[in-house]
Amino acid sequence: MELRHLQSFTKAAELQSFTRAAEGMSLTQAAVSQHIAALEKELDVSLFDRAGRTMIPTDAGHRLYDIARKILNLVDEARSEVGQTTTRVKGTLRIA
Repeated sequence: MELRHLQSFTKAAELQSFTRAAEGMSLTQAAVSQHIAALEKELDVSLFDRAGRTMIPTDAGHRLYDIARKILNLVDEARSEVGQTTTRVKGTLRIA
């Protein structure tokens, strides 16, 4: 399970559209579809009920959404915490 797949899935679930999710993530609609398909294949479950242009998360999709949000929040927290502990050198370095 890849982080980018979970990101695409959560965005698609929130916007109920692969196209709008793709636009929001600067990806193609095909890339988002592939990410969702990879998750569905890995988990062996359908994550969305698709009726025309409407997409509604299935029960499994709702459960995965809750877990994926926790994972993505933890990743953000880790980036924030680790980023705060490193010292970054800023400024101009003149060599000659």
